[in-house]
Amino acid sequence: MALPSPDRSYLPGLPRYLSFVDESGHSVDPRRNCLCLAGLIAAEDAWRVCDLEWRAACAEEGLSEPFHMMHFAAGKREYKGWPEERRRRLLAKLVGAIRAAQAIPIGSVVMLRGPDALSEAVQRRYRDSHFIAFQPLTYHIAVAANMMDPMGQGPGPVTMVYAHHPEHSHGLSNTRNLWDALREHNRMVAMMMQSYVCETRRECTPLQAADLWAYELGHHFERIRPQGKPPRWAFKEFVKMGLNYDFTHNFISYHGASGVNGIGQMACVQHWQEVSLYWPGFIYRVTEGGVELLREMARLKQFQTKPSATR
Repeated sequence: MALPSPDRSYLPGLPRYLSFVDESGHSVDPRRNCLCLAGLIAAEDAWRVCDLEWRAACAEEGLSEPFHMMHFAAGKREYKGWPEERRRRLLAKLVGAIRAAQAIPIGSVVMLRGPDALSEAVQRRYRDSHFIAFQPLTYHIAVAANMMDPMGQGPGPVTMVYAHHPEHSHGLSNTRNLWDALREHNRMVAMMMQSYVCETRRECTPLQAADLWAYELGHHFERIRPQGKPPRWAFKEFVKMGLNYDFTHNFISYHGASGVNGIGQMACVQHWQEVSLYWPGFIYRVTEGGVELLREMARLKQFQTKPSATR
C-alpha cells in the first residue's frame, strides 16, 4: 500500500488529513542520548501530489531503492561517492516536495542519557521510551487536525500512519493498543483521530519524508543543540514549516529531567517556558494577556502570605 484511503463515511463532508510518523534512535542504544518520533500532517490530496514529486525526484537522481535518510547522510549504499552538489540537489527536491504539500512537522523528544536525561524510574514505568514519545506526538497531531485550520481546508479527521517497528508494532504492549487508549481517554480530540495504520516505508513515500524529518530532529537534539553548532539547512526548513505560535499544538514535545516541556504555543500556555530550540536550556515566553495574569497571581500570593495582625 502506497497511501491509505480514509473511509469517507466517517464524518462525511469534512476534509481528510493523513499523518506519517517515523522514529530516530533507540532506547537500548548506548550511543544515543535521545529518542525521537517525528510526524508530518497534511491534506490527503496534497500527499498524493507529494508522492508523485518524491518519486520523480528520486528517479531523476537515479535511485533504485527507497530513500533512507540515514544512508543518505552517511553516504552509504547508493549514495556512496556522491558529490556534494548532487546530494544538495536531491535534498532540496525532497524538502521542497514536503513544503509544497504544506505539511506540518511535529516532533517528540525523550532524553535518555546525559545531564537532562529523563529519570530511569520514569523510563522503566513506560517499559520503553518509544511509548513516552508516542503519546504526546499522537496527541498533538490530533490537536493539529482538530483545533485549528493549518492546511486552509478546516478541521477534519486524520488517518495516522506509523512506520512499522518490530518491537513496538506487535505484542502485548504495542502502539496500536496505546493509540486506542489515547483515543478513548482524550475526548477533546478523539473525534478527529480517524484510524491507526501501520506501514513500511518501502512503498510509502510520505513515511520516507517522515524518516527525513525524524533524522533531522534526532541529529539536532543529539549533536547540534548540545554542542551549540549552527543548525543544518534541512532542520531550519522544517522549523519554518512547523514553528508557528498561531498553532495551538506543540511543534516539539520534550521530555527531560525537568519534566514535560516543549516548543510552541501549548508549551507557553502550560509551562510559561519552552525548550530553547538552538541552545541547551529553556526560554520564557509570556503569552498575550499573560502579564496581567501573572500580576494577579503574584498579588494573590502576596495577600495569602501576608502576616496576620492577630496572634
